[in-house]
Amino acid sequence: MTTMRMVPAAAALFAAAWTSGALADCPTPAALAPCKACHVLEPGKPSRPTGPNLVGVVGRKAGELADFKGYSEAIRAAREKGLVWTEDNIFNYIADPKGFLAAFNGQPLRNAMAFQLKDEGRRKAAVEGLELIAACQ
Repeated sequence: MTTMRMVPAAAALFAAAWTSGALADCPTPAALAPCKACHVLEPGKPSRPTGPNLVGVVGRKAGELADFKGYSEAIRAAREKGLVWTEDNIFNYIADPKGFLAAFNGQPLRNAMAFQLKDEGRRKAAVEGLELIAACQ
């Protein structure tokens, strides 16, 4: 996806500002506001019972965060099949989590995430936001 090419550059700029002390704390991008209902978006904080910490999720294998015990059957199956949360996979997953995992797994399985972000621009901004919070680590 060509729209995702600027994400690493934006993350690098954010990281430079972060490490230089230009940012007093690690702000949560507005695009991630819906995620905060169930997920943690702060480096070093434990996962919630409702969802894993999303800091560093880009590039992580699905279902591998050890402190989160509530992975659904669909996520566990996807982990066994080798799903990695790339920018494109996250972009497509948040549009329709149930449909994405059913297609990836080859069958519908129980999935806990009901939230869907259908708007392409908002999904792109959410993926960019995940890259930005990863730079805070």
